[in-house]
Amino acid sequence: MIDRAGLAGLIRLIPPPAEAGVLVDWEAVQRAWGLVFPSDFKDFLAHYGDGLPNLDLGVLVPAIVTPETCDEPGAPKGGMGFITADTRATWVDTEPTGVDAAAEDLVTWGADGSADLYCWLTHGNPEDWPVVLFSHGDDTWTRFDCGMTEFLRRALSADSRAEGMKDSALWGAGLRRL
Repeated sequence: MIDRAGLAGLIRLIPPPAEAGVLVDWEAVQRAWGLVFPSDFKDFLAHYGDGLPNLDLGVLVPAIVTPETCDEPGAPKGGMGFITADTRATWVDTEPTGVDAAAEDLVTWGADGSADLYCWLTHGNPEDWPVVLFSHGDDTWTRFDCGMTEFLRRALSADSRAEGMKDSALWGAGLRRL
């Protein structure tokens, strides 16, 4: 499902700032989480770091703190593990319909200023994980059958396949920069 054109298209719409990428100890992170993260996410972090310039989207850089360890003494609050734990609690509280998943199937990769949560549904091969969006304004969950960078490319280019993003600051933002 991961479309290499997603990252390339994203870079064309919004070039990453010089030296914006972050380094992640993927071996340690993936061992802690017990999963392999999608390659487009790894590539995004290497190019953009923790977000898109001047847009209301924070991308969570993974660490060895997981949803299972985020409440341990000394664990930093606000990281991917902590926010994924909160997302899973939100999933249970909102009793979503139309998305076949359990709370523990979600991993949150981003959040915005509207408290919307950008997640993966971690079924099967990481390269096939779809994006699941929690819209805080109306407490709804929407599934997008594409990887993270293709999802962002679609939203930033006002692609109808991401129409659920029309009320987001991301919608069409890449076109306004061209």
